[in-house]
Amino acid sequence: MKQKIFYYHFKKNDACLWAMIIAFVLLSLTDFTSVLMWILFIGTVLIWAYKHLMPLPAVIITEKTIKVDHNNPVAWKDIKAAKVLSVRMCGKDYRILSLIPKKDIKYRYNWLQKHNCIFGPFPIALYGILTPSDEKEIVQLVKAKIK
Repeated sequence: MKQKIFYYHFKKNDACLWAMIIAFVLLSLTDFTSVLMWILFIGTVLIWAYKHLMPLPAVIITEKTIKVDHNNPVAWKDIKAAKVLSVRMCGKDYRILSLIPKKDIKYRYNWLQKHNCIFGPFPIALYGILTPSDEKEIVQLVKAKIK
């Protein structure tokens, strides 16, 4: 395996786009078009296009490292363990795969990694933002790398 890249899956945003298109069509039929409505419509379409045309990598796995989001890559040898945790966000329980680094390693953490509380500095989302097959494959690859 040279490099395996897993991308975020934004299919849930398609419903927002369709709702905005329907609302835009209905409001334009009633002659209630305003500058704000045009800005919202164009903004929604641009965000949707960006999310679909520019895939955002969630996890990049190589033989020697794993990179989560925009964080610095961490070497497999520097990871002590990995746990699937249940965390609470916005009143709902979600699953994450938290990579636990060894105590004596020195990495440059960004602000979010330093202040990520129960998530740890290297959390991988397992709550629908990746495809279910990608989630299973990531867990299997991590399990194979971390004894």
